[in-house]
Amino acid sequence: MSTRASSNTRYSMLSHRLPKSTIQTGFDPKNSLNFLRLLLAALVMISHGWALGEFGMFRLGHYDVSALAVDGFFVISGFLVTRSNMRVGTTARFLWHRFLRIYPAFWVCLIVVAGFFAPLGWLHAHGTLDGFLTAYHGPVQYVAGNSTLHIAFYDVAGTPVGGNLPAEYSVKPGSWNGALWSLWWEFLCYIGVAALGVVGILQRRRAVIAVMAAAMWAALVVHWAAPDVADHFLDSSFAEGTLRLGPLFLSGSLLFLYGDRVPLSGLLAALAAFLVAGSMFLTEPHLVMALPLAYLCVWLGIRLPLHRIAARNDISYGLYIYSSPVQQLLALYGVQHHGVLAYFSAFTAGAVALASASWFAIERHALRLKDWTPRHRHHRRGSPQVSLPRQDQVHVQHPAAGDTRSRTGDQR
Repeated sequence: MSTRASSNTRYSMLSHRLPKSTIQTGFDPKNSLNFLRLLLAALVMISHGWALGEFGMFRLGHYDVSALAVDGFFVISGFLVTRSNMRVGTTARFLWHRFLRIYPAFWVCLIVVAGFFAPLGWLHAHGTLDGFLTAYHGPVQYVAGNSTLHIAFYDVAGTPVGGNLPAEYSVKPGSWNGALWSLWWEFLCYIGVAALGVVGILQRRRAVIAVMAAAMWAALVVHWAAPDVADHFLDSSFAEGTLRLGPLFLSGSLLFLYGDRVPLSGLLAALAAFLVAGSMFLTEPHLVMALPLAYLCVWLGIRLPLHRIAARNDISYGLYIYSSPVQQLLALYGVQHHGVLAYFSAFTAGAVALASASWFAIERHALRLKDWTPRHRHHRRGSPQVSLPRQDQVHVQHPAAGDTRSRTGDQR
C-alpha cells in the first residue's frame, strides 16, 4: 500500500510539473502556416479556373471553395499579424513591414496586367492595338486608379471581353484580376491592429478584442435573422465586408492573444473541422465559421510536419494575385475547350512562373528593407539615439512573441 501511495504521489507531482499544451507553448516560428497559405492560394486558383472554364462550380455544400480559402487567409493573418505587431518596436515599423509585404508586388502586378495581359485582350477583341492607350479605363488609369489597393474598376480598356469567355462577358467586360478585392480589406485589418497596439489594447486589454468580435458576430446574426430591420443600418458593401471578414481576422487575433489559455488539442481540432464543414450547408456559414476555422488553421499550422514548404521561398501571395489574369487570358483564347487537363496545366504553369518571378524579383528584395531607417533617424552627432517603445510594450512581454525571427514575410 505504501509503495502504491508513493507511486501515486510521484505521478501527481510529475503531472503538476508538466506544462499544459497550449497554442502558446506549441507555436514555433518554424511552423506550417506558410504551407497552409500556399494551399489556400492554390484552392482559390483551382476554384476560379473551374468556374471560368465553365466546368461547373467548385463548392463545399452551399459555399464556394475560393471564398472558404479567402476566409482561411484572414484567420491566419489575424494570428500572424497580431503577433508581428507585438514583436516590432514601433507602430511605424509595423506598418512599414506590412507595406513591404503587400504594396510592391501589388503595384508590379497592376503594371503587368495593364502592360501585358490587357494588350493581348485588346488585340484579340480588335485585331489591332490602336486606341488601347486612350480607351476609357485605359492602362494608365488602371494602374493609377487602383494603386491604393482599393480597386475602382477591374477591366482595362473594356477587356477582357468576348472571345471564348463565358456568355456573360460577351458584351460587358469581365475582370482581369477579381482576387485583388481582398487586399484592401487585409490592409484595413493591418491599420486596425496598429491602432489597437498604439492604445495598448492588444497587450493589456485583450478582452476588448473579444468584445469587438462578439459585437460583429451579433450584428451578423441580426442581419441574417431580421434583414428588413438590419438593412437600415447594415445595407452597404462596407458593412457586409466588415461583418464577414472582421470576425475572421479577430478570431485569429484572439487565438494569439489568449494562446496561453487555449489548449492545443486534436479533439478540439476535430470538433472545429466538424463545425466548419457543417457551416458550409448553412445559408450564412459565417454564423458558425470564424472561431472554428481559426482554431483549425492554427492547429494545422502547428501540428503539420510541413514547415519546410514555402519556408524560404513563399510564392503564395504571387500565386493569389497572378492566377486570375493567366486564367482570363487563356480562357479568352479558348484553351479551356481543349479539356480540363490542358486548361488547368496551362494556367497552373503560367501562374506558378509569374508567382516565382514575383517572389524572387520583387517580394524577397522588398522584405530585405524591413530594417531600413531614413538617414535622419540614424545617430545624430553629439547625441545618443534612444528608441522609445509604444505604451503597450513598456512592462509587458507576451511569452509567445519571442525574438526568434521567422524566415518569411508575414511571420515577422
